Amino acid sequence: MSKKDKKDKKMYNALTDDTVIEIPEDEIYTYQIEGLAAPHIGKPYKHYTLKKAIFIIVIVVSIALSMYFSLSILTTDTFTFAEISDGNYQFTKFSNPGYITELSINWVLDIEYPENGEGTAKEEIVLTDAPDTLPEIPVKTKAELIEYNKYLLKQEQLAAIERAKLLPDFIITEDKNKPVTSVKEYAINGDGYIKTIYIGENVLDIDGKAFYSCWALQRIIVDENNPNYCDIDGVLYTKDKKTVVCYPCDRDAYLREKYGYPTEMWQWTPQNAEKKDIISPEDYAPIFEEYREKVMTYVIPSTVENVGELCFNYSNLATVYLPEGLKRIENLGFFEMPNLSDFYTYITEAAIEETSYEAAEGLNTYLSFPEGLEYIGTDAVSYNKALTYVYIPSSVSFIGHHAFWEDSYADKGEIRGLPEINVAKTKEEFKKTTETGDEWVPIYDSNLLRKIPVNYEATRK
Repeated sequence: MSKKDKKDKKMYNALTDDTVIEIPEDEIYTYQIEGLAAPHIGKPYKHYTLKKAIFIIVIVVSIALSMYFSLSILTTDTFTFAEISDGNYQFTKFSNPGYITELSINWVLDIEYPENGEGTAKEEIVLTDAPDTLPEIPVKTKAELIEYNKYLLKQEQLAAIERAKLLPDFIITEDKNKPVTSVKEYAINGDGYIKTIYIGENVLDIDGKAFYSCWALQRIIVDENNPNYCDIDGVLYTKDKKTVVCYPCDRDAYLREKYGYPTEMWQWTPQNAEKKDIISPEDYAPIFEEYREKVMTYVIPSTVENVGELCFNYSNLATVYLPEGLKRIENLGFFEMPNLSDFYTYITEAAIEETSYEAAEGLNTYLSFPEGLEYIGTDAVSYNKALTYVYIPSSVSFIGHHAFWEDSYADKGEIRGLPEINVAKTKEEFKKTTETGDEWVPIYDSNLLRKIPVNYEATRK
């Protein structure tokens, strides 16, 4: 062993060997280890006053900086905005006091309550032209049923007018020195009052989850000068119309008014059989079918390639027409739509932008998802118990976890809802080329954890 190696070994042993220092008990707080500073107990510090002053200054500066940055968050009990860059703001939170039904997002907002009672933002309720007395039942025709429902609606409106008298007058103000350029996720969340949202030209980015669970939302109207977004009859799209961003939860209320239906109509089931006292099932069936066609049908434009995250959640659609150019259904894209029973894919050479039921007339269609679809996200088509047919084309390369969860259920030992999933690929090819998340196939019997069957090499209906 060389001298250098011996020296290195000696140094290593010195560093790694345990060292025991015996310190007299009466010197436990004052003992000084060689090479280290002595304990500073019971002795005055040098420059104590200066160090104390420096410490206080540091604390004061830290608090001042904290206050400065906190001022970039503009908040009231109703609106919260955060400054993000160069004088631009993000809309981060809205807490509805219970009487705001329309909201414009373009500038930083505040709410004022004038003492003179001259506020103008309160919703104006226009009474429906309806009979003053309850029509006789049972009814037999659509016209008679509508008159009956108009009477019910008018009674609700009269009650709403009385409630409105108790609400404060208010004004929503805009600070036109503070543009809002983005809307954060869950900015308006779980709101039961907002019916219309206006998106101004300043707004450049809207998170897909920005308007989650807005139960009363009927329309999203976008300024025509907005460079990134547009709307088609109150449904939010990107400007190029390649992504449908948000279908308002209660858009069917807007369509009911548009097509002359005063109240919501439901599929005849044993659960709502009390309607038999108003109209017979036989007389009701054709009326509901027409209602379903006009109010519960949506045609996604031919330009669309993506269904956005949470886009159609909780909507009352029964039939959705998908363009054959659709590539992606993002997470929760068609989440919990209790009436959704049918997907149709349509083929067209002409551009289709009209989204009403009339646009579906004469289209060349086939059942379920389009050939060319590549991505089905997490929970993308889950909690849709009215859905009865799904076909996965060979183009699909990703299916997220729980993609079709709770679409199936057991009833007296029978599979109800979605009875099976049909897949174009062979089982071996599907496993090799399609990435799937956990539980993408739904369980119909939660007690026995029974999954619905998957039919590989299936032919589309």
